[in-house]
Amino acid sequence: MNDLTEFMVLDAPDGRVATALEGRAGTQFKTEILPKWLPLQRWFAGKDKAIGAVAMAPLGDLAQGEHQLVSVDVTVGDEDQSYLLPISVRWGDERSGAPKPSHALAGIRHAGRAGTLIDGAFDERLPQLLLDGLKENRRDGSLRFEGTDALRRIGDPGNLRQLGAEQSNLSIAFGDKIILKLYRRIREGEQPDVEVAKFLTEVAGFGHTPRFLGQVAHGSTTLAAAFAFVANQGDAWAGIVDALEQEARASAGAGQSTADAFGFPLNLGSILGQRTAELHKALAATTDDPAFATEDLTPDQLGTWAGDAVAEAEALIARLEQARLPEDAAPLAQSLLAQREALLSRLRAVADLAPGCKLSRIHGDYHLGQVLLAQDDVVIIDFEGEPARTLAERREKSSPLRDVAGMLRSFDYAAMTVIARHDGDKAGLDRIETWRQSVIRDFLDAYRLHSEGAANLPSDEGSRETLLDFFLLHKAIYEAGYELSNRPAWIGIPLKGILDLLEGKDQ
Repeated sequence: MNDLTEFMVLDAPDGRVATALEGRAGTQFKTEILPKWLPLQRWFAGKDKAIGAVAMAPLGDLAQGEHQLVSVDVTVGDEDQSYLLPISVRWGDERSGAPKPSHALAGIRHAGRAGTLIDGAFDERLPQLLLDGLKENRRDGSLRFEGTDALRRIGDPGNLRQLGAEQSNLSIAFGDKIILKLYRRIREGEQPDVEVAKFLTEVAGFGHTPRFLGQVAHGSTTLAAAFAFVANQGDAWAGIVDALEQEARASAGAGQSTADAFGFPLNLGSILGQRTAELHKALAATTDDPAFATEDLTPDQLGTWAGDAVAEAEALIARLEQARLPEDAAPLAQSLLAQREALLSRLRAVADLAPGCKLSRIHGDYHLGQVLLAQDDVVIIDFEGEPARTLAERREKSSPLRDVAGMLRSFDYAAMTVIARHDGDKAGLDRIETWRQSVIRDFLDAYRLHSEGAANLPSDEGSRETLLDFFLLHKAIYEAGYELSNRPAWIGIPLKGILDLLEGKDQ
């Protein structure tokens, strides 16, 4: 599909995208074009499975039908998935200024005119139309535009530009004022990214996440959302890994002392621990909204956590017994297998805790990639939760220590990623390990200080430690299962993390 002449051409008697997608040609488009095009898209989650039935459902159109928002419903293996596909028409001679081939879908004809149907996410007219609709609080057929007063006060935000495609979203910036996020993977129901951002902005007053400005919805399904733009130097994962690589090289070349202080962003442990604690306190704010009101942590919930983690650990153990692992990971797996009972015992211990705190909403997918470096501070983003979970699962209340465990494991991954790229010089390796220990210590110290009195955390230190230990082990077990399925070369990172936790070497 690299040559526009290979595309099928659809007829549109009235020039509208919706009309072109009707009838026999529309059926052919669904059955022949989309099954080939979808696996080429980064956001499509079914690349490793066979595509079955493909259906399209119209969600609404804009600008007299030049843009059509469509739900593409795909059967992938034994799962049904839905994706937002905005389809836009570009009329005229496509030989000059042609869209990128990966964004082009088909040709279109109307009254002697020829054009191309493209993925509208890459047509700058569509994001502008969506933003205009938000500012006007418009209802356009079945589409609902809900903009805030803060959005309307912005006026002209400036020129738009794409910020790049994420795993399941596309973000578009308008000047340095607004970010418009299109949700590619769509599910019916409350979108946590919008729901949590609204609560933090309008109820809890948490200032270290982008301010919520509005959403485009179809029924109960969020298609797009607008947030305030935050000036930043990129996400913390990229910043940390780059800075740590430079630090390791400098140490190797100059014999830098492991006692030397780290500069930003490597010294972000304290500020990130503080902002994380403030986030968790904000999520426990008093409210009558049942979606955010805290709930008691019960013995039954603790038992459920323990049972789920033990089952996951036993499944991992069974896989490790049969797996062919990289040479450096095999001894780690053998050591873990020898300590299986100790692992299972540690996981079961959480069920014996005396519940003494509340459950609240949490971030749910917390790691360095969900944090922006903003001058000498941080901003926390993306409250969608783990992409593989259902919306109901992502909206469940839990312990904030689950987020803490996710961030601590992310520090570990950052250190091990740099070690894997390093040439093995001892001074450099020592510097990386010094950073790992210091960032964990600084993060936890600041988190303890600034989370004091939080209703969603145990008041006694022993219960906190037991819960955090449980979530760290559970997270590392999940990581090991993921790496075994997707990146076997990385399996050593979570295996070492589990062993370190069992032997008391870390947190």
